[in-house]
Amino acid sequence: MNSLLPGRAVLSIGGADRVHFLEGLLSCHIEGIAPGETRYGALLTPQGKIISDMMVFAFEDRLVLDVPQEAADDLVRRLSLYRLRAKVTIEPTDEIVTIGDDGRPDPRSPALPHRAIAPAGSVALDESVLDAYRAARIDNAIADAVIDFALGDAFPHDINMDVTNGVDFTKGCFVGQEVVSRMRHRGTARRRTVIVEGEAELPAPGAEITANGKPAGKLGTRLGKRGLALVRIDRVAGGAEIEGIPVAVRAPDGASFALTAAADA
Repeated sequence: MNSLLPGRAVLSIGGADRVHFLEGLLSCHIEGIAPGETRYGALLTPQGKIISDMMVFAFEDRLVLDVPQEAADDLVRRLSLYRLRAKVTIEPTDEIVTIGDDGRPDPRSPALPHRAIAPAGSVALDESVLDAYRAARIDNAIADAVIDFALGDAFPHDINMDVTNGVDFTKGCFVGQEVVSRMRHRGTARRRTVIVEGEAELPAPGAEITANGKPAGKLGTRLGKRGLALVRIDRVAGGAEIEGIPVAVRAPDGASFALTAAADA
């Protein structure tokens, strides 16, 4: 069973130079992508902040960008500025993004449902599929734009893109590469997306998280007592609170970072 994934927009990138064009811009490796493949990456500012993360679907005659609806118009504008003389077309479409049993594996984690591009109106919204998707993202600390982080205000490391196949540290230059590579090599990332579990049902996304009375981050996706939060990892190892609700905080399995007790912050 598949469901419409709300809040997404679809951009079609055509033309003979489409692969080379995106290779020089996005954080993920695009050269060599074959029809049927999907990759995860982002367009960054020169300062390394995420303008938009995205899925890149390869088809025979085009690349398709599955992006947050909120970022779509800005992405068309920015990509058009970068185009210069490249043989590339950039067009919004009325296609939709779906998740569920059918489609391609999500490159961020095998635990997530498959993802597909479908004609407008061909698939309805199914809340049970969406809840399963939220639960899988929470289990694996995988953030979605807007609800889990603000576009233009987060680095790739903040949302764990370095461990969800979103940044290729071996490819050639891309916009923002110097800052992102420096954060990796120096280990300077202090904010991360983590899993939180409360002693009671968690409040709405956006609620402030505190640790030892200090601001520590904000709640994002939540499902019952569990959720995701973008936090200062140097403050939350001893636990935290969200609107008076005590919460345990943990890094996802296989994380490249560790939490540090609040007293050390």
